[in-house]
Amino acid sequence: MGPNNLPQNADKERYVREMFDRISPRYDLANRILTFGLDQIWRKQVVAGLGLRKGQRVLDVACGTGDFLTMLSSVGLIPVGVDFSFGMLEHSHSTAPKVQGSALELPFATESFDGLTCGFALRNFTSLQPVFAEFRRVLKPGGRLGILEVSTPSNPVFKFGHNIYFNKLVPRLGGVISDRSAYRYLPESVAYLPTSAGLRGMLADEGFEAIDLRLTGLGAAQTILCTRKGAQ
Repeated sequence: MGPNNLPQNADKERYVREMFDRISPRYDLANRILTFGLDQIWRKQVVAGLGLRKGQRVLDVACGTGDFLTMLSSVGLIPVGVDFSFGMLEHSHSTAPKVQGSALELPFATESFDGLTCGFALRNFTSLQPVFAEFRRVLKPGGRLGILEVSTPSNPVFKFGHNIYFNKLVPRLGGVISDRSAYRYLPESVAYLPTSAGLRGMLADEGFEAIDLRLTGLGAAQTILCTRKGAQ
C-alpha cells in the first residue's frame, strides 16, 4: 500500500478499525518506543492548554488505550472516552467510563461537555468536516477543543531526518514490536491530513475560534487548541 492507494470511505473505516484491533495489545509499548516517550509530553501540553477547571467534563474521542483519559483524571477533570475499536477499549489502562462509538455520530447529548480531546486520530477518520461538526455539537458554548496530531517538519534538514525515521524505520520497528502492515500505514496516512491552513479553515467553518496551532517535536507533531463559539 502506498499514499496513492490508501483505503477510502467505508473501506478505510473497516481497515482502520481492524488494524487498531490487531495492534491494541502492544499499542502503548510501541508508542513509547517509537516516539521516545515524547507523545506523553505532547499530550500533557494539550491537557494544560485546555485551561479547564477541576470537575469539568471532557470527552476524549478516539481514546484508544486511555492515555488522555488518565492525564485528564490526574488533573481533576472528569473524562469520558469513545473509540470505534473494541480492541483498544479492551486494553485501556484508564478506569474512566468508555463507550464504543463513531466520531461521525457521537453517542452523547448536545452541549454536554466542557472540553474535548482527540489524539493522533484525525487522519484515520473518513471525513473531517462532519467530525468537527460533531465536536462542536457535543461541546458547550465556550467549550475547549484540544487536538494532537502528527505533522511534517518544514525545515529541510529536519524533514529529511523525519522522512527516513517515519517512513523507513517506523514500519520496521513497528513490525518487530507489533504489526508491520499497521506501522506501514501510519506514516502513509499523513497523506490524509489537510495542511495547517486547511485545518484552521475547517475548524473555523464549524464554529471554532481562537485557533492556536503549534508545531512541536521539531515539527513532527502539531497541537491545536481552540474554543467553540458562544459565551458560557
